[in-house]
Amino acid sequence: MRVRAYRFRAYSSKTTARVLKTQFEAACRLYNALLHAEQEEYERNRHMMSRNELRQLALDLRKRNTEFQALHSQVAQQVAERFYQARERFLDGLANKPKKKKPHKFLSLVYPQSGWRLSDTREVGLGKNKKKRRARLYLSKIGFFTLILHRELPLERVSQVCVKLDPSGRIHVIFLVEEEAETLGQSSKEPKNAVGVDLGIVRLATLSDGRYLENPKPLERSLDRVRLLQRSLSRKRFLSGNWFKTKTKLAKEHEHIKDFRRDLFFKLGALLAGEYDVLVLEDLNVQDLIQKSETKKRRMRLYDSSFSELRVMLEWQFRKRGKLVLPVLAFNTSRECFRCGGINKSLTLEDRVFLCPNCGFTLDRDLNASLVLLKRAGWVPPAVPVELRPIPPLPTLGLVSGRHGGVMIQEAPAFRRG
Repeated sequence: MRVRAYRFRAYSSKTTARVLKTQFEAACRLYNALLHAEQEEYERNRHMMSRNELRQLALDLRKRNTEFQALHSQVAQQVAERFYQARERFLDGLANKPKKKKPHKFLSLVYPQSGWRLSDTREVGLGKNKKKRRARLYLSKIGFFTLILHRELPLERVSQVCVKLDPSGRIHVIFLVEEEAETLGQSSKEPKNAVGVDLGIVRLATLSDGRYLENPKPLERSLDRVRLLQRSLSRKRFLSGNWFKTKTKLAKEHEHIKDFRRDLFFKLGALLAGEYDVLVLEDLNVQDLIQKSETKKRRMRLYDSSFSELRVMLEWQFRKRGKLVLPVLAFNTSRECFRCGGINKSLTLEDRVFLCPNCGFTLDRDLNASLVLLKRAGWVPPAVPVELRPIPPLPTLGLVSGRHGGVMIQEAPAFRRG
């Protein structure tokens, strides 16, 4: 069995939102009480409480303390489970030692089995949006939420329900569904075509068929407003009302950037997975690239490009369709000649055209690297593209101008500008 998460946007009234925040604060205090009890038990008896003992202690604290009685009983036990898992990760050397939680950072609750009910499911919207459905979710001790169901949800297999508050104020509900494990291997059909993808800073992705996607640089284009909000936040008194308001604005700006980037990666992956049977990627060590960067601006652009997230998205799009993903070594892909295999040792980062010193082969640097990746994976393209051409602007990305023809604009995408 495997667990799949179904994440939906949720909306609530102001009263329900206040109750939810009160529940987060109570759960945070319960977590800290369990941590304190664990520390005292270890100092007194050199004994660490088991999972069942922590769960029972959470229930006992809930019975004795009226503040904790605002939590559902299973939610209180799940707080104990969260502390137990954090302690086990520390003992296994996978995380730092559990420490006292801050109320403004404890932003999720889990209903493991009961305490929730989904009802009043109905279709909404017209045309293309008619696929969406709206439903009402009731969470015990909290209230009602309105969910936008953008995909089918198998309610009979739901094992947990998690309600999460983002730092920007958005509410999401995650349903964890147990499903039978499927083997996402290669499909029975013989792969007919492959694409090599070279990742870069100037061009986010250069394909072996001659297409490329410009790097929109969402963080860099929104950096002025991010810096302005960060300076404003630093001047506010910590945990004051104005501090929380500015922190929410800053979180919204970062979430705009994150959502834009993920939307772009998803749509690029869907485009490639619909056209090709095999994906060839370079096995990059992104952290090593960032550490070896000489300038602060280059490190920021590497973070902004998010190669690791892009690779995960592309691989997921191919594998969920039963298609093949081949990672190959990234060493010297930019310096190796696609035609003869010679190495151009004098090539620098400023050189955008590759010139082979052995055979004289000349080609765009990134296109040559993508062809080298394809060659290393055992695939030979039918022809070498002569010219690069941009990928047509993907819809709803804020990269298409209002005029006809779909010209990619050069100004900042649809983020909030300072």
